[in-house]
Amino acid sequence: MISNIKNDLVNASELKKIGKNREALKLYQKAYEKDPEEFTINQKIDYAWTIYNVKIQKSDNIDEILSCSEFITQLLSQKDLNTTRNCVYTSCVFKVLNCLNKKQEYDAMVEWLDKIDPELLDEKPFRKYGRLNKSKKEKYYDWATKSYLKTMEYERCIETSKTALNTLKRFIDDGDVWYKWRIAKSLIELNRLKEALTYYEEVIEVKNNWYMYRDIAEIYYRLNKSQEALKYICHAVLSKESNNTKANIFYLCYKVFKTFNMDMAIKHAQLYYLLQKEQGYGIPYEIEKLNFDSDRLSKSLLEREIRALWIKYKFKDQKLQHGTVTTFNHDRNYGFIKTQNDETIFFHKNDYKGSSVDVGQQVSFYTEKNFDKVKNKESMKAVNIRGE
Repeated sequence: MISNIKNDLVNASELKKIGKNREALKLYQKAYEKDPEEFTINQKIDYAWTIYNVKIQKSDNIDEILSCSEFITQLLSQKDLNTTRNCVYTSCVFKVLNCLNKKQEYDAMVEWLDKIDPELLDEKPFRKYGRLNKSKKEKYYDWATKSYLKTMEYERCIETSKTALNTLKRFIDDGDVWYKWRIAKSLIELNRLKEALTYYEEVIEVKNNWYMYRDIAEIYYRLNKSQEALKYICHAVLSKESNNTKANIFYLCYKVFKTFNMDMAIKHAQLYYLLQKEQGYGIPYEIEKLNFDSDRLSKSLLEREIRALWIKYKFKDQKLQHGTVTTFNHDRNYGFIKTQNDETIFFHKNDYKGSSVDVGQQVSFYTEKNFDKVKNKESMKAVNIRGE
């Protein structure tokens, strides 16, 4: 019996070496069913890699991936990728985590994350198709902090995000900013609002996502600081995303405005009401009881009026500037304007209110802060640009 098992293991190893993984897997399975104690650690590793190559690596069958990976994590332990090149245990768990992340099955992700010791993961980014990708350690922390936030394990999300910030020496795709954002989101849920603000202020120095401004506005609203909330609501309302995407900002506008300007509050409530009805979403009782008649309301008119209101608010402390377009790169959609004071200021086509931009064109504009990623510092850019 033992001799037959040893022969099967030798033959399986030879088949694996020449790429005949399916044939090798049959022999490994046969030998393991007879006597798993006959397997050396190296033979267990070879068996695991054969399973990975045949049933896991390119598979899209999540049930098979889960069952095979579960077996491998019981067969072997995690190896230190700082001292060895590959670890089949880690490769299997990462395959599972990637699949579960795509399916947004965050509870299951938490269970599989617990199978990984991040200290045994390497911190070497790698290039694929010309793009720099995150190291395994950074990828682990991405999955972990995202999963803990989604499963409402807020304290764990904060702790893990801080560990990532303190541990990782390099971040790909502004990874450090996203850890700070997840800390801030968790702090909001824990009602530690002032702590959340300190993280959000760091985040928006780099990221200008509308929902981040919405979250900051919500914090100030909950702290009874309506005027502070308005500054951040303005950024969210005037962002480029469609109003359908950011409908809940108009609900927040209603809640803020109703404390001091009911007319403005009602306009925002009406737009929110129309957007929710259009998308078939539920409407809070606070809005429902206002008894709006959607047939008497114009979504496009409300959108224009509300946008004009916020543009006026945004630039209320600025004087309209004038200048001349001196250069414009049509491939990259940006250029420069020379002001009446002989200053040169950057602009992007997205901030131009017109069909085409021409060098030599006279324009009017306002300015706002812009984060220059290349120079890693703040600068100014022209916005709300109009031809004259």
